[in-house]
Amino acid sequence: MKLIHLTDLHFMAPGKTLYGFDPAARLRTVIATINNEHADADLCVITGDLTDEGDAAAYQLLRDILQDLRVPHRLLLGNHDHRANFLRVFPDATIDARGFVQSVLDVPAGRLIFLDTLVTDHGHGSLGCGRFEWLLERLAEEPNRPSYVFCHHPLQSVGLPHFAPHITLVPRNAVGPLVKTGSVRHIFCGHVHVDVGGTWQGVPFSASRGVAHQIIPHLERRDARFVNDAPAFNVALIRDDSVLINQFEVSSRVVVAISPEEFMPEGFQ
Repeated sequence: MKLIHLTDLHFMAPGKTLYGFDPAARLRTVIATINNEHADADLCVITGDLTDEGDAAAYQLLRDILQDLRVPHRLLLGNHDHRANFLRVFPDATIDARGFVQSVLDVPAGRLIFLDTLVTDHGHGSLGCGRFEWLLERLAEEPNRPSYVFCHHPLQSVGLPHFAPHITLVPRNAVGPLVKTGSVRHIFCGHVHVDVGGTWQGVPFSASRGVAHQIIPHLERRDARFVNDAPAFNVALIRDDSVLINQFEVSSRVVVAISPEEFMPEGFQ
């Protein structure tokens, strides 16, 4: 399976900018790149912060622009989103029995599980109010199939002081039973605005710095320094024996063609 992972679009209402740039224009460049280079992908998952202020006009603009994307897509919610406004504009979005924007998609590669970690009017996320139990139930339904979890807030620490526990997932230790199922193969998340990956209790995870503004990662500073780098997204190649994550950025780079003979020294094996 080939899967596109986008995150942190931070759309504004038409005519408004964010930190001096237009988030919609940035997504348009990303969609153009995906359509030109990755239109063969099976799915595109956007892990939250679809908008910056949660207003309906921003969701409507996002809905219109996503019509140009040639890859099927799933939308998740982040802390900047507004669940009710999102559902008004995207009424076909799947919700669970409690009204959270959570769903499952079974594909040949395994089970894709999409979580809603939004806590209204707060920066941190949660799997409370039955959401964690819902997740465990979905994992228990197919205990022998590989599962891939998608969420906005990381379920684990990313090691950066400016993303302390009070603005990530609360409480984080509540998700401990997740890794004991043994079926979770990879966790995809957003929220942190940096490229980061690793393992958490043996489960690999990855995040992208996202489409909108990014954060300069620092292992000691507690203040977040935003930067207007090139929009970025990840491409996951899911195979029976591996999950490969490739990071792409959309920039005005100059491509210089080099033949294999020029690249490899003579006699290279």
